Amino acid sequence: MIYIYLYLLLTAFIISIGDCAGPGPDITKEDTLLEPFAVSYEKIADLAGAANEYKLLIVEPEHYSKAEVDSLNTASNTLLAYVTLGEVDRSRWYYPLLEARGFLGVNENWDSPYLNLADSVTRSIMLDRVIPNIMIKGYDGLILDTVDDVAPYTDRAWLQPHMVDIIAEIDREYPDAFILQNAGLFLLDRVHNYIDALMMEDVATSYNFEDQTYHLKPQEDYDNKVDVIEKHASAFNKPLLIVDYSVTDSLSERVIERLDSLSHPYFIGSIWLNDITETISSHPSR
Repeated sequence: MIYIYLYLLLTAFIISIGDCAGPGPDITKEDTLLEPFAVSYEKIADLAGAANEYKLLIVEPEHYSKAEVDSLNTASNTLLAYVTLGEVDRSRWYYPLLEARGFLGVNENWDSPYLNLADSVTRSIMLDRVIPNIMIKGYDGLILDTVDDVAPYTDRAWLQPHMVDIIAEIDREYPDAFILQNAGLFLLDRVHNYIDALMMEDVATSYNFEDQTYHLKPQEDYDNKVDVIEKHASAFNKPLLIVDYSVTDSLSERVIERLDSLSHPYFIGSIWLNDITETISSHPSR
């Protein structure tokens, strides 16, 4: 009789362990933990208001002192600082340091020179000076931009191993930081263990830099892009955030109609991401 009792007890214990483990990761649920989110590369005036309104905030770190970062960062939100890995804006304090190492052309849309990531000193400037200068202020993590500067369709594709090394080193140096990668789907198979989430821009819209106009993507182009990014996000089990661009009510309404059909948090603003009061953020209740 005692053997039967022990068997039943062991069975109940195993079942309870299974119940505690629960189902596998639910990307949709993870997405909602980051919603609503906002991006502002202009200094936010109402720090406390923004901190309380958004679960995730992406900001330009050079605009804020450590005290201001403390005001933006709360126990209930995640505060990410912007850093660009593939190119550099000429106004950055560290631009002269990188310029001395030599560039590999210029992004004509933004007038930002491309970094020579094959140069060990260039990588050291980013990893040992730029990023520590950001993280010491108390940010929860980073958004890694311009990863696409080494995309297969560019003449800098040969720099991909160095981009991977930089992202891996950031993860090693800041293991508790939240790392959000902007685009760069072609690298996910090599960096997915070093990042926490993925962001994609221009999903429902397109921006023309020549005439500075905003457009709704053709339906087929939109469907194809959604299919590609959702497959990548799902394959590597990464939450997906979407940023689209619009400055008119009519276009924004059509963008919302599209993005509301998806299960991912989204943010809509101007291409400059410079006025958080004139933007649209999705909410979990939608």
